[in-house]
Amino acid sequence: MTRRVKIESLRFYVTGYNLFCWTGYSGFDPEVSTRRQTNLTPGVDYSAYPKSRSFVVGFNLNF
Repeated sequence: MTRRVKIESLRFYVTGYNLFCWTGYSGFDPEVSTRRQTNLTPGVDYSAYPKSRSFVVGFNLNF
């Protein structure tokens, strides 16, 4: 089929970042945000936004 259309190469790709987070933590992100790390506030969650998910889909086509 690719010879009929005179395609030399065809590549399709899909990439994803931060797609899943498996944890028992009830907040958005288990990597909690702290203003400063002290002995009085170890791992205090200041309700940080979750990390963004990103998807990249594309293809390369050479004739």
